[in-house]
Amino acid sequence: MSLAGHLYRSVFQSTAPQCPPRPWRTILRLPIIFDLVSLGLQLRDLGRLSRLTKDYVVEDDYHRSVHDYNAGVTINKRITVTRRAEEIYEILAQPPRDLTKEQLLIVGPRNVAELYLGWLHGYRWRNIQAIDLYSMNPKIRPMNMEAMDFEDESFDALTMSATLAYAEDFERAIGEVSRVLKPGGRFVFGHPYDPGSPEWPGNLVRASEIKGLLERCGFEIYFHTAIDKVNSAGDVQTTHRFGAVRTRGLDPVRDPLDF
Repeated sequence: MSLAGHLYRSVFQSTAPQCPPRPWRTILRLPIIFDLVSLGLQLRDLGRLSRLTKDYVVEDDYHRSVHDYNAGVTINKRITVTRRAEEIYEILAQPPRDLTKEQLLIVGPRNVAELYLGWLHGYRWRNIQAIDLYSMNPKIRPMNMEAMDFEDESFDALTMSATLAYAEDFERAIGEVSRVLKPGGRFVFGHPYDPGSPEWPGNLVRASEIKGLLERCGFEIYFHTAIDKVNSAGDVQTTHRFGAVRTRGLDPVRDPLDF
């Protein structure tokens, strides 16, 4: 190809970047601006508070207690002001890629604030779906994470900020995640090991057990951190962050590295 041809291709047929820059979303993540926009989005949904304690997705005693506890937290707090879930989306956004083409499912967001975080980190609003045991926003569908009403291989990514601990059956919940994710899909979630709060059996599940469950359900862990902290009850808990990719259905790489 001639020099002129190379110049033409470099200007008019250049390869699109993996992550198109969106400086305005970066501006919206600034603390004051983020808080104002998040507040406005949540204020629109406050009318739904009165219905949270009336409708149950699952009628068994365990899931009713999970519903009542979390609905009570939502009613008492009304507005989410923390950005703790943001770390989940920072993990999910790596490695850099075009997230606008991916379908994202958020499990247990409580309200629209976490959906907003997903959008700020690069997902298209129409490609974000969410489920919880109750709904504070039309985009959040009432549904049990242990029996999801989605087709197989529907999503490219799935997040749970601190929801997995409420599962009655961890293996069933993680199995459902594997089912609805596409091969190569990413599962990023947080998990507290908190033996001082045995009212939720999930708080007693150790990271090593979760690792085994992920592997049995066709996942490979690519990210993990663990931090000890004193929680609001004065107990020391270990907060885990996991990133896992669904390898079931993928051809194995030629040169794997086993951590």
